Amino acid sequence: MTTLLISEASIRHNATPQSFDRGENYYHSGAVTLLTQRGNQIQADIEGSEVKPYRVGIRFDAGGITSATCTCPYDFEGWCKHIIATLLTCIRQPNALEQRPTLEKLLDRLNPVQTQRLIQDLVAEQPELVDPIDRHVTLITTITPQPQTTQPQTAKLPRQTMIDPAPFRRQVKQILRDGVRYLEDGWEEDPIAAPLWEVIEKAEAFTEQGDGNSAIAILEAITATCAEGWDDLAEYGANSEEVVQLLNQAWTAAILSAELNR
Repeated sequence: MTTLLISEASIRHNATPQSFDRGENYYHSGAVTLLTQRGNQIQADIEGSEVKPYRVGIRFDAGGITSATCTCPYDFEGWCKHIIATLLTCIRQPNALEQRPTLEKLLDRLNPVQTQRLIQDLVAEQPELVDPIDRHVTLITTITPQPQTTQPQTAKLPRQTMIDPAPFRRQVKQILRDGVRYLEDGWEEDPIAAPLWEVIEKAEAFTEQGDGNSAIAILEAITATCAEGWDDLAEYGANSEEVVQLLNQAWTAAILSAELNR
């Protein structure tokens, strides 16, 4: 079993005094209702002001915590009270931490038919999962090894790509819609750049593998969708500078690695 190494002094260091006090109150009130560990990940459900519990996620390694997230809207300095309550429970009540198998170990129990049935059942329960599955299947199935040949090649034809840009267009459209909603609600921070960067990274993965054509197909979908939907964001003062910079860097790398007709 991998053990989370953290002290209360470290928790205080990563929280404001107010958040720590509130987190300690949550701990004493028994708000941490579910606490599980799967390998190097800890998850907890915390009863708060909403009907649905907040979900805390903590990742760690031998050096300590690498990330700590919560579904609550806290967006200020340091960790929120829910993360603090979770960590205090881990330290003070280690027996409350239920050990569960990692995802890899769970999937190792299933054969291919059972795995497929599991995914189908999950999508039936949560239809929104089909879009990320679509994107990942597209990425996996388009990364195919190039045939090896010992014959000399007199001419190198441009590599064809079978990438389907539709899932990426849908994802970017959803990011833009969410961005408009956040800006309408008065958010001051940029709600667009970070999620768009995650999509751009999919293209960069192909670039790093030398498949610039597939990267370009994805970047075309991202760029065109942003151009079509940016007017709505601009009405709320959204700044496109960071997004343009991210796209410029990705486009440059993809074009340099692509096998283009000359």
